[in-house]
Amino acid sequence: MTLLAAENISKKFADQVILDGVSFTVTQDDRIALVGKNGIGKTTLLEILAGKQRTDSGRINLSRKCHIDYVEQEKTEFLDLSLFEFVADARHDLLSMRTRIMELEEALEHDPHDNTSLSRLGELQLRFEQEGGFDFENEISIILQGLGFESERYSERMRNFSGGEKNRAGLARILAGKGSLLLLDEPTNHLDIESTVWLEEYLVKLGKACLIVSHDRAFLSAAVSEVWELADGKLDTYAGGFEKYLRERIDRRKLAEHHYRHQQEEIKRMEEFIRRNMAGQKTKQAQSRLKYLNRLKRLEPPKKDTAGPSIAMQSSGRSWLNVLKVESVALAYGARTIIQDASFDLYRGDKVGLIGRNGSGKSTLLKALIGELEPVEGSIALGNNVEVAYFDQELSDLNENSPVLDSFWRVDPSAEVGKMRSFLGRFGFTGDDVLKSVAALSGGEKTKLCLASLLYHPANLVIMDEPTNHLDMNAREALETALLEYDGSCLVVSHDRYFLQRVADRIISLENGQACVFEGRYDEFKERTLAEQPPPEAKDPQARKAYLEFREQSRERARHQRRIQLTKQKITEMENELERLEADLAHGIPRDNWEELQAASEKKKAAEASILKLYARLEELEQTEND
Repeated sequence: MTLLAAENISKKFADQVILDGVSFTVTQDDRIALVGKNGIGKTTLLEILAGKQRTDSGRINLSRKCHIDYVEQEKTEFLDLSLFEFVADARHDLLSMRTRIMELEEALEHDPHDNTSLSRLGELQLRFEQEGGFDFENEISIILQGLGFESERYSERMRNFSGGEKNRAGLARILAGKGSLLLLDEPTNHLDIESTVWLEEYLVKLGKACLIVSHDRAFLSAAVSEVWELADGKLDTYAGGFEKYLRERIDRRKLAEHHYRHQQEEIKRMEEFIRRNMAGQKTKQAQSRLKYLNRLKRLEPPKKDTAGPSIAMQSSGRSWLNVLKVESVALAYGARTIIQDASFDLYRGDKVGLIGRNGSGKSTLLKALIGELEPVEGSIALGNNVEVAYFDQELSDLNENSPVLDSFWRVDPSAEVGKMRSFLGRFGFTGDDVLKSVAALSGGEKTKLCLASLLYHPANLVIMDEPTNHLDMNAREALETALLEYDGSCLVVSHDRYFLQRVADRIISLENGQACVFEGRYDEFKERTLAEQPPPEAKDPQARKAYLEFREQSRERARHQRRIQLTKQKITEMENELERLEADLAHGIPRDNWEELQAASEKKKAAEASILKLYARLEELEQTEND
């Protein structure tokens, strides 16, 4: 079933064409990846579909069953809600129904023979069950747990959560909501690897349409069944999943180049024929071909893939063999210990991936390594001749109110403008891009600006906290290549499994406050981890006994009410059928058509017998309800 259809929609900002007469449809089973380079307009398209922005032209038609859920910006009215209340509020209809059910149940305790309240209660319980009300709170717990929230934080107020945690809570609210079409903008950016894997599996099982902006290649390979590529105001669609998209994209470009080259050869050949024969014996043939060329729809030259940033990482010189030594380190915030007894070494040329669940202490450890946090116990020592560069995932070094060029110029105030423009150009900021306000940049563009600032000065130890967040695929590949060619050392926190697999030759996993070092790549680490996992423990069947009993009783009452309603409905239908048959026998069927009269008479007798049985069944059901 089609949920949404867009017809020739266009959108333009200043001199940038975002959408140019684009048409598409979304059906109820679609899981679509929306990809394209940073700043191309992917978030704008989501906001248009969500009704946050208007198109310049064209129409978007929604079916009656299309309910769109999109992450809202932080609203002050949510700040005093608990985490669980914030997510549950996505189904305000269920909360209202449950409140009304409780009110009716309380009223019936005082007046159990109030048939009006009984009937209304049955109807509400039936609707509540059909809408998933009995399983709703359990589903919220599953979602929050899957996204990395511990149960003791469910009652914590939203105002106490960090920005990344609020984003995860917003994702949980969407997943728990009633929407039939989910618009997800970079949903994995604040998730750890375990939560990302959980989200992949959950979206596949959810049975709702999704339009997902993401550049996480492993996530897209597992989660989507179709890819839309946005470029130059057009949408190219690819069916069959992300891996097939990568292959078909290359094939389409080769085919487009072949058709263009072939047409150009034909045009050149015809033009030469016209030039030679327009004034000769074959004038008519030349004129005919000239008319053909004038009518010919000429193919546009195939667009080359726009190059990603040209990232180059320069080392500040050869360090000693031991670049970093962490020995028996304990880290804490206040009285809460985050990491204890962590020990590992980083050697010259190492490419190390640091992984762990959200809250395991990854960013805390990085802050300790760069000297912003003192260890409670143990020691952290840099080797001789080590120059450190640090990338902060919060992008806190950016001045939102300044132009790109001015913000970048702070790294070297004495440099010439040409040098600064040239360096920014390698990261995709060309022409007037450097005059844009930092606040107007997309998330990926801000990340590239921070990377440019980080890599302007040479260093032989690079420490990065989630550097791929918001980066498009071209930029991620450029960063991967730069790290692989870099002859210094790097320690990178990332949840991008594809990135980790390409870059890291060692893995440090933070688990239960400990730093576990694995000598090998990420896929080898994952394989070993899965092999060492103990079998899952059986759940206690008594844990939810009281709740399940109440739920079953409520469900049975709702089913009973439904049986009564269906019986009454069937009686009405049969009585209408009986009236029609009686009318046919009286004057609708010709008197000489004895076969049709006989058939109608037999149907009338069967209908009368069925009505008698239905009335007996209704009496039995109503008696059971009163008992």
